[in-house]
Amino acid sequence: MIKLRSGQIEVADFRQGYMAVPAVPGAGKTTVLAYLAANLIEEGWTGKGKILIVTYMNSAVSNFRAKIGDYLAERGLSRNRGYEVRTLHSLALNILKEKPEFLLINDQFNIIEPALRGRLIKQLIEEWIRDNSRTFLKYFDYDPNSRGYQMAVKRWKEDHFPALIKAMIGQFKLHGLNRDQVSELRRNYRQNTYLDWAFSIYINYDRIMHQQGLLDFDDLAMQALHLLEKDQQLLARMQEKYSYVFEDEAQDSNLLLGKILSLLAGKKGNLVRVGDSNQAIMGTFTNADPQIFRNFTARKDVAKRSILYSSRSSQEIIKLANYLVKWTVNDHPQQECREALEEKYIYPVAADDPYPNPQTDGYTIVSKVFNTSRDEMKNVTRLAARHVQENPEKTVAILVPANYIMEGIIEELEEQGVKYESLNEPLQEKLKTIEDFKRVLYYLAEPNRQKVLIEILKEVLLIDYLEEGKDLDFLDQLFEKYTVEEIVYPIGGSVRFQEYARGIVSGEMLAELVKALNQLRLWIDASVELPPDELVLLIAEQLRLKEEELAVAQNIALQIKAELESNPHWKLHEIADELPRLEDSFRQFARKIYERKGYEPQAGVITITTFHKSKGLEWDTVYITYLTNDNFPSSVEDKFRSEYYYLEDDYSNPVANAKASLENLIYDRKTVDPQQEANIEFIKERLRLLYVAITRAKKNLLLTAHREIIYDNGDSKQVKPARPFLVLSNFIDKEREDYAQH
Repeated sequence: MIKLRSGQIEVADFRQGYMAVPAVPGAGKTTVLAYLAANLIEEGWTGKGKILIVTYMNSAVSNFRAKIGDYLAERGLSRNRGYEVRTLHSLALNILKEKPEFLLINDQFNIIEPALRGRLIKQLIEEWIRDNSRTFLKYFDYDPNSRGYQMAVKRWKEDHFPALIKAMIGQFKLHGLNRDQVSELRRNYRQNTYLDWAFSIYINYDRIMHQQGLLDFDDLAMQALHLLEKDQQLLARMQEKYSYVFEDEAQDSNLLLGKILSLLAGKKGNLVRVGDSNQAIMGTFTNADPQIFRNFTARKDVAKRSILYSSRSSQEIIKLANYLVKWTVNDHPQQECREALEEKYIYPVAADDPYPNPQTDGYTIVSKVFNTSRDEMKNVTRLAARHVQENPEKTVAILVPANYIMEGIIEELEEQGVKYESLNEPLQEKLKTIEDFKRVLYYLAEPNRQKVLIEILKEVLLIDYLEEGKDLDFLDQLFEKYTVEEIVYPIGGSVRFQEYARGIVSGEMLAELVKALNQLRLWIDASVELPPDELVLLIAEQLRLKEEELAVAQNIALQIKAELESNPHWKLHEIADELPRLEDSFRQFARKIYERKGYEPQAGVITITTFHKSKGLEWDTVYITYLTNDNFPSSVEDKFRSEYYYLEDDYSNPVANAKASLENLIYDRKTVDPQQEANIEFIKERLRLLYVAITRAKKNLLLTAHREIIYDNGDSKQVKPARPFLVLSNFIDKEREDYAQH
């Protein structure tokens, strides 16, 4: 039976109305929400309706379902009774499916794959640049004769301008603007500005999407909201369907979702929003707005029940996190940033709690400044490697503020020879199943492809030996001497090539090669007898794929079957030709499968990830790196990554400029200095990001910075340790002294 803590008890007692639940890291909010849901269902409060739980990650969906299911099973009830757990996008899709004709497309509207959407936007941007080559560089402030001019143009064209357009497409959807409304706004706005350019590209984007019956993920929420606002009968039906609405991670809510949930709950309904505004770190990447949850919490008609007790971290780490909050609220040098963190402190749990706070031998928080970024990288990885070797039963993470730092960390860890896992690799390992099937199907469609055959032997059939570090280069020698046919289907048996192979490889390895070739011959024969979808399932079975890998293979088979139904005359050769077109949807499915599973840190394996992706995770020991003023600015006078050096000063942050212009146009909201406002928001989010990083640690914590950053090309730049780092370092020194005296 669960033992609830102070705060959790009050949340579990909720029965009706509106409730806000501000929580702290590690407070067990998922647990108490699941427990509350089970109580409401058991006691009949849901009536004929259900509890709707909306969260943001597929892994959180699985987690909620498992916990609620367990609590219901303990009560003798069905694990699936009385609730639904959905992401924002699945909720919006569910609403639209109630009335697909509302979209004026067709009953079978399709969601565009992210990769295909990216290619469409890229194509539209390239067309626009071609047609507007003179105005494209309007805001450039860089000498055309200087050495870096062409590089600056390239970055604007390939990175920063596309980032502006993608951000503004999201903004237009957030404000519920279709292309007709955007066209009207554009007619009344100045030409040849960032916003005007974004308007132009968005109008074409929306037109093409509509013509092809496609929706993107932003469309789902926007159209679902429009439908609920216009169709009162549907809204009443949805309100009857969901007697309670719960929102998890409410600090990451946005304008559209907030409106959808409020409509579903109704003014006299039941709405519970749980979040931690101090962990609101998604504003840079999404349209999330932490002020939405703060405003909801402050409403007079909303009951506030805080969960402030946490057992995740040691008391020393809790003190450090609380000090960051206190310093920010009272002493941050940029006055406007003092509201970045809400004055809400973490409390350790009671001594008799079933899950007490971790205990440590001594004061195990350290801060250190290195001369250069390379020194920092080398020393941190050595410390982490030594720690994991001495404590193989513990979990360890190295956190970095940006993706570009990852590669250097990985190189250093590989030199140390320790196990590591990077959460920022683009699903390479997780997408291996797709790559394997692509290779196999390509080969089986044309079994004379020598290069592909060698890849299959190395990467699929003999992969275990490759991972053990055994040399498989003998295969290249073998295929230089013998043809594919002589090795796969030798006339009179395989004696000739085997005799040659014995001279260059061990008997054990030769036996494994013969076994692999037998397997391959079986697949070749099956490819003649079986349709391609059944062939995929046979290969998956013989490779003994399990769990997620098997699910990915089954999805490949399912999509191939759909292609065959549309094209009954197709054979394996045609399917192999279509694999590049199908790959995006294969990958999308794989991502969903692995996201649903979530990530669980492994003991003895160093996790490397960004501060952002560490959210929701925890490790025994955490190394927080690169805490410099270029990554964590503290004043509007500092340099900001969102300001591009090659643009005019007043226009150096295109996204901030365009967003401010849009809000001024729609709401008549005049921003005196949109770039300064954006920089203040960035400083605030970086403070919350540091807070998130600190609260990932359970027992041991190292904070590091450097004074000179050295780039891959050998260039260097002087930097300073970030102001919050220096403040926390002083606090750590004092706490260590106090700890030693007691």
